[in-house]
Amino acid sequence: MSRWLVVVLYALAMAWVESAVVFYIRAIIHRLEPYQPNPLPITGGLGFAETVREAATLIMLVTVGWLAGRTWRSRIGYTLLAFGVWDIAYYIWLVPLTGWPHALSDWDILFLIPLPWWGPIWSPMSIAMLMIIFGSVVARYDSEATPLWPRRNSCVCLFAGVGIALWVFMTDSLNVVMNGGGTQQLRDLLPTWFNWPWFSIALGLMAAPVVDVLLQVARRNRVAQPPFDFDRWLNHFERNRENRAEPDWQAPCHLPANTIPPLLKTLTQFQLGDGGGPCSLIAFDAGRFRFSSIQSKRLVDAWFREEAEHSRLLGRAVERFGGRPITNHWSFTAFCAVRRWGGVRFELQVLLLTEIVSTAYYRVLHRHVKDAPVRDMAALILRDEGGHVAFHCDRLAHAVHSPNRIPNTLWKLQFWLSGFAAASVLWINHGPCLNPFGASTTEFYREVIREIGGFIRRLAQRREELASRHEKSERVTVPAVEVSA
Repeated sequence: MSRWLVVVLYALAMAWVESAVVFYIRAIIHRLEPYQPNPLPITGGLGFAETVREAATLIMLVTVGWLAGRTWRSRIGYTLLAFGVWDIAYYIWLVPLTGWPHALSDWDILFLIPLPWWGPIWSPMSIAMLMIIFGSVVARYDSEATPLWPRRNSCVCLFAGVGIALWVFMTDSLNVVMNGGGTQQLRDLLPTWFNWPWFSIALGLMAAPVVDVLLQVARRNRVAQPPFDFDRWLNHFERNRENRAEPDWQAPCHLPANTIPPLLKTLTQFQLGDGGGPCSLIAFDAGRFRFSSIQSKRLVDAWFREEAEHSRLLGRAVERFGGRPITNHWSFTAFCAVRRWGGVRFELQVLLLTEIVSTAYYRVLHRHVKDAPVRDMAALILRDEGGHVAFHCDRLAHAVHSPNRIPNTLWKLQFWLSGFAAASVLWINHGPCLNPFGASTTEFYREVIREIGGFIRRLAQRREELASRHEKSERVTVPAVEVSA
């Protein structure tokens, strides 16, 4: 991880240097926007200097990859990672320096060796994204013991894709050369149409090695996964139904009258979300997970039975304050739509993140709402949510479709972003309801950060524990038995 970050930081800094140099040169020749008449004017020795600088840039990228990697494969991986980050960051840094590019469709002179390359900036950036993914995966998972590299067919696709992409980028320059044009015609060239159909084919071919290495990593994880302990979690849900003291809903209420309406608003929305709606998996392909085995069905039913119990507790709290349950809300409608159309794997992540950010919510509720029954209810739900999050942690650690199917860094990034999105939707609805009790936005997001970070750490620890257990079991050999006549 530290090597990956160092290479990315190097590429970002190098991209700024590149952007600054290009800014200086374009300012000198009055070509801040490259797509204009006479895009490559002859000014002193800039042409030769630019060509050598581009070659030097490639040498620098190869050098950092060589220093960061341990094997020839990981060295190439780090080189491609640096190249991809540098290429994308170069265009990002140009915006504050020059005000260009205005859009991803803007044309740019991409390279000068051996002929000028032209294309809209989305084209090199899409190739750069493939470089980043491929380089990150190979750098992360390749080793001398378990080498990771695309197979022959994928490499053939790659070379074919690179050849087509080069032809697309240089097709106008090649036409000038083939028609007998000279250096000045190449300098004056302004392409008018980008052959995006052929480039799309090239991009698909270049993606073959990326898909190949991802599938190889997935296959390794699939072999290494020990069986999931269904009985452990079924027993957990059974035990959790015991010793549950019901809050005293008839206890005197000492809350200020002006805080009860906002409290009712947040409680009714949570009552609907926890079990007032469809209390089951509702993704279009949910049956694949739910009915994969009898144990899976029992476990899902036990999990959602606790969610229904939360809805019942919240309903009693609503009754305590003289409210009535609601049957619909815009956030609940959007929540169900996302769960339904995203597929069961996505739905499971959405539900997991909901459990995590709900834990932050109930901590804030328990801390600030000074009503004994409500605090007892929050404590019960927090106990259950802790078990739910631990169940999901174990499920992800065992799953064939585990976070390690893609580079851990990318998975963590999307998990953090998705978690903050879920937290923001929750707080937009419920923050104003808890503000009268003294809860703050900073406090809530602090709890969210603690919960998401804690889950990611526990998931990594659990996966290491399972991997260690698997390695130990692989070392166990049956002793030879000597049979005498």
